[in-house]
Amino acid sequence: MSTDQLPEQYTTRPGTPMIGKYSTNQMDDFYAALARGEAKPSGLMNLMQHLIVAEKCEPETRVLDVCCGRGLALPLLRRYAPEIAGYVGLDISSVNLAEARERIEDLRATYGDLFPVHLEECDVAEPWPDVAGPFDIAIYTSALEHLPFELGAQSLRSTAAALVPGGVLYLSTPQAFGPSPRPLQYRVHVYEWSREEVEQVVTDAGLIVEDVIGLLPPETELVGTALADRFGEGAAAWYWHLADRIPKALLDTVSAAAVPDVATELLFVCRRPA
Repeated sequence: MSTDQLPEQYTTRPGTPMIGKYSTNQMDDFYAALARGEAKPSGLMNLMQHLIVAEKCEPETRVLDVCCGRGLALPLLRRYAPEIAGYVGLDISSVNLAEARERIEDLRATYGDLFPVHLEECDVAEPWPDVAGPFDIAIYTSALEHLPFELGAQSLRSTAAALVPGGVLYLSTPQAFGPSPRPLQYRVHVYEWSREEVEQVVTDAGLIVEDVIGLLPPETELVGTALADRFGEGAAAWYWHLADRIPKALLDTVSAAAVPDVATELLFVCRRPA
């Protein structure tokens, strides 16, 4: 269903930064937050998902970042995957891309070298410009929910088509529950997808969902219960043992990876068949 068909209360709230029908609100800059001494679950989630991708990038990997925003993936790619063949970032917002360019200059000033980087201002739901694909890995993190449903689906089809055979898409988005229409969990979003909707659209686009990883935890009690249901009471006991010793934001974010059924944000690992 397109958000054009949804009542106003299910769509973006007034005050949300917008370009056309898109919200351009940005995920927390976890680098800046940590520098202020702030570690929020949403920031740790964003750090974790980008680190997961960076550690999977082999030398000569060609990386596409769909709705790249501020370029938050770049420092982790430079640290953990410095020998990738190149990085292309797409975003509709010139303001977001300006911040990404500042980040690139900071990285070059710090390290002196950086893999080839190209940023392109474009609407990812429209036909893409020539961006020197195809790509081995596509990153599409915490952005799908900022597009209306049909436009988000088109962006996923374009992303799938940009992958080489065997290429992998890392797609993260909040997990919505129940039939549509449904209230938004976060007022800056345009449309929040259910797990079933994501899996259907990426499958129709020709990708295989290989894994689903929980990223953002629900309430602490739900994490413990879900661990017990999936792995047994020993897992729940282990979790509650750590809960007395590990900061909640860190423990719950990591623990959510094992219980995607209750996580409020998911990372889908999708491969284009070889």
